[in-house]
Amino acid sequence: MASDSAHLSAQLPRSRWRIHHFWQRLTREPLVHFLALGALIFIVAHVVEQARLNAQRQIVVDEALKQRIVQLQRAQNGTAPAPEQLQRLVEIYVDDEVMYREALRMGLDQDDEIVRRRLIQKLQFLQRDLTLPPPPSEAELRAYFQRHAERFAAPATVSFEQVYFSPEEGGWSAAEAKARQARKQLANGGRSAAAAGDAFPLELDGRDWTVADAKQVFGDTPVVQALFATPAHEWSQPVRSGYGVHLMRPLASQSQAIPSFARVRGEVQAAYLEEAAAEASRQQLDALRSRYEIVRRTESAQ
Repeated sequence: MASDSAHLSAQLPRSRWRIHHFWQRLTREPLVHFLALGALIFIVAHVVEQARLNAQRQIVVDEALKQRIVQLQRAQNGTAPAPEQLQRLVEIYVDDEVMYREALRMGLDQDDEIVRRRLIQKLQFLQRDLTLPPPPSEAELRAYFQRHAERFAAPATVSFEQVYFSPEEGGWSAAEAKARQARKQLANGGRSAAAAGDAFPLELDGRDWTVADAKQVFGDTPVVQALFATPAHEWSQPVRSGYGVHLMRPLASQSQAIPSFARVRGEVQAAYLEEAAAEASRQQLDALRSRYEIVRRTESAQ
């Protein structure tokens, strides 16, 4: 028994040395380092993900939120909500936030064109706020006005009378024949314009019409061209619109007039700033595009 105890005592130091040597070799192995680092990363990622999930499950109702709701209510209705109404608004916010987060969790924001357009609009608004151009100098405004003077010109106008021929009885050919005959009579001082044709289906005031006014009534038809190209106090050739056949007689006209810079300075500045903002937004978008690789694929010919 005594010899067995002595043998065990002799073996213990050697066993401890082997274990110590094994751990030393183990801690120097790159694979062990890799596994330990991987385990650490996994643990940290798990803790972070749990914290994120816990944060997502928290809907914080604090004084800052209540103040935002009060400010929004005041902006919309002009008055701050009463305490009971504020409490209802807070609960509505909580309900909305719950549904919003559930929708995100279910991926309902993915492949949704309405959500996509809304996010694009929000980014555009943000960029517009960040790229507001500085106010232009007086020299810059005057130079801009000189380059774009026609944009600020008062449009040409014309006052007129017309004779209308309906195609309902006899068709378009008969209406045009009546119009040609009436034009000859009117040119020779025959029947009055009112008695020469049919009643026009709309009640018109033929004073100071612009091209836009004429197109709004007659559409983009030869009637508009005849109205602004026929010499004053002469009857046009028969022209068609969606209503029928017309003879147009300009009475008085005023050509496009370019106003003085002082008169339209406010409009010039607004147009200048709008154009400058659009250019700044375009440059910012080009910078954003440079961060992405645009891959354009075409279908192979079959």
